[in-house]
Amino acid sequence: MLPESAGSRQGSMTELETRIHQEIVSAMKRRDQSSLIPLRMLKAAVDNARIERGRDEPFSEDDVFAIIRKLVKQRMESAGQFKAGGAIDRVDEELREAQLLSSFLPPAMSDEDIAAEARKVIASVVGKGPSDMGRVMGPCMAAMKGKAEGARVRKIVEDILGSL
Repeated sequence: MLPESAGSRQGSMTELETRIHQEIVSAMKRRDQSSLIPLRMLKAAVDNARIERGRDEPFSEDDVFAIIRKLVKQRMESAGQFKAGGAIDRVDEELREAQLLSSFLPPAMSDEDIAAEARKVIASVVGKGPSDMGRVMGPCMAAMKGKAEGARVRKIVEDILGSL
């Protein structure tokens, strides 16, 4: 007989984890190793994070999105290093893996949407200029968590505060 946690594991998966699992099965059926390897790495990273978190702690899709973003960032950094080292074949592979992993992320906010959200936060925090950058960024990042890259948000907030 399986332990209770092993039998209920499937039921505790998020929709995104289920989709990842289905993509793994599909890649296995197609014998598509170039997709299967990064998908299995993603599943392992999610499983490891779930184990680290502990049995009693909830695990959400936002947690899975954070893991995916981290893996995409690693792939992009690796591609840059391979390019600097002249290993062009590895660059293409890393970029393809990053694109595959990115397909599981929700669409990123547009610059216009980021600016609109940033203006709301700046108004609520009463940001008056570039000196308020630190006070504004925390609430901005909280409002846009998982929807926009921090570097893009920072640049847009800097531009808005600079024009005040």
